[in-house]
Amino acid sequence: MDDLDRVSWGKLRHAYGPATDVPGQLRALASADEGERQEAMSALYTNIFHQGTRFPATPHAVPFLARLAADPATPDRELILHLLASLALGYEEGHLPEGVAVARWREESAGVQSRSEEEADAHLEQWVNEAPNDAVRRDRAYVRRTYDHKLERMFDAALLAAYDAVRENLPISLLADADPQVRTAAAYLVSWFPEEAETAGPALAGLAEADADPVTVATAMFALSLLPWPAGAPTGAPAGAIERGLGHADGLVRDAAALALVNLHGEDAPPRARDAVIRLLTATGPTLLPYAEGDLATLATRVSKRRLPGEAPARARALIARLAAAEPMDAFPIAGDLLETAEDAPELRRAALTAIADLSDDAWSWLNLLEVLRAHGVPDDRDALREHLRDH
Repeated sequence: MDDLDRVSWGKLRHAYGPATDVPGQLRALASADEGERQEAMSALYTNIFHQGTRFPATPHAVPFLARLAADPATPDRELILHLLASLALGYEEGHLPEGVAVARWREESAGVQSRSEEEADAHLEQWVNEAPNDAVRRDRAYVRRTYDHKLERMFDAALLAAYDAVRENLPISLLADADPQVRTAAAYLVSWFPEEAETAGPALAGLAEADADPVTVATAMFALSLLPWPAGAPTGAPAGAIERGLGHADGLVRDAAALALVNLHGEDAPPRARDAVIRLLTATGPTLLPYAEGDLATLATRVSKRRLPGEAPARARALIARLAAAEPMDAFPIAGDLLETAEDAPELRRAALTAIADLSDDAWSWLNLLEVLRAHGVPDDRDALREHLRDH
């Protein structure tokens, strides 16, 4: 880590200004003091990854983080790998369950970088005019009014630079690490890099087939559903390796195999896999699977929405039950999934809106919930929503 000081951190910016504190935080990740490590990790999540935003300093931190993760003497290496995933992706929900559409991302970024300020404003005007309803149009109009062309280009460049820095330093070798937690975190990380599938895919398939740790196996199986399978791979791969997981002794492996097979093949997945995904819509309790923070019900919702559209009634019923039991701060993403599920089914939509109207005062106090409602053309006031339900 001696070359940390060769980086001109004072000329690079993060969320709070010059990134002069980053080298000390990176060094602290190798400390023997757990409190010091936790403080450094928390600081990095707030300065080079502030609420999902990446900054000019972010990609410069990546090679040092990768080096720390690769060193067996570093404590908490799995946490560093998850930080690398965050720096590359932002928040994973924007990429689940399809995986990273990196070609589209590169194309969109090229557009942002090449547009003049006048062209960018015209692009935003079109975006405002294409809003699906008045509430969304107002929100988009606000974005247009506050748009800063220079800052937008800076942040856009930082996003892709951070992703590419992680790709350049992608620790595929850690898929064979002696520590199962490191193998699991590495499997999660590499699954977001489709351009590295030719190398990562076979390594993940090896974990799915033969690793001794069930969490690593489960993670590798779902990871394979996010990557394109390399050209020239054996017929049936990776589905063959994953399908054998349906009969695994471990329940998490069986569930991950079902989710992966449906994510890969949709209605053509084995009936056992389709049935398992519908069952998982009502799963409760956290698991150690890294995707969706271990919430299998959330993951099943995303997978079934994409790949089993005909199961909308079952998905809506499960989401309504989950919404009724959710903590206030967890209600808005469930409400969003529910409204998307019920979008084209009037009876389901009425049931969804009734469930949302019945949420607690605490849930209704969250701006995030109101934004979800506005995005779907739903009244963002509870009394107005109840009046809307009486009138319709």
